Amino acid sequence: MSNATTTAHEIPAPPPPGTADVIDEMLTGLEAPPQARRRVLTGLLTAISVASLFLAFQFKDDVGYAMASSTPTDLGDGITASPATVGSNRLVTVRARPSMAGAVTYSRVLLPGQHMVFPVAGREGQAPIYVQVSDGDRSALTRGEFQGRLIPFDAAGGRYARVGAYVHNKLDPRVSGATWLLVDGATPRSVLWAPFVVSLLLALAISDLLLMGRLLRPSKD
Repeated sequence: MSNATTTAHEIPAPPPPGTADVIDEMLTGLEAPPQARRRVLTGLLTAISVASLFLAFQFKDDVGYAMASSTPTDLGDGITASPATVGSNRLVTVRARPSMAGAVTYSRVLLPGQHMVFPVAGREGQAPIYVQVSDGDRSALTRGEFQGRLIPFDAAGGRYARVGAYVHNKLDPRVSGATWLLVDGATPRSVLWAPFVVSLLLALAISDLLLMGRLLRPSKD
């Protein structure tokens, strides 16, 4: 039998200061790291960026209303009122009688409480106008005066679109996404959170895109 000889590898001393490092031939022979982890991270960053931009777009009407004037515009009598002359996302006041025959009540999963949506009475032959009041503030029904946010059903990121679609299918086929809805009690101050949320979403999307750009940047030799 022959005795096996063991050779110990000596660790070379670091180069003197000011001299270039010598590339280890063993390191240069290693295979490139797997790309699966990079692909997963890139896909995750892309999904987060797209979702953030989508949510920011949904809140664009709320941002506009948060910056609107807090002085209400008087639309006058609901029978002859013309919301188109005022425009969307404005704080308005209207005097009207509710038509309870066309009223619907609904609730949202994420927001507590119930809301009633009803048409303004006496607008036969004209485009309908709807009003929404919440359970905690139905005193406007007895006052006959409503003040709040004026928007179409399909505005505000589609928040009221399903209500408009229900009214269209079940009660009044004249109702569409462009039908005016006055959300009683909704002032510009009630959506002051919107600019901060949109800024946060945009910052998140931009930071993810920048990180993804660095991740996909080809490495220098």
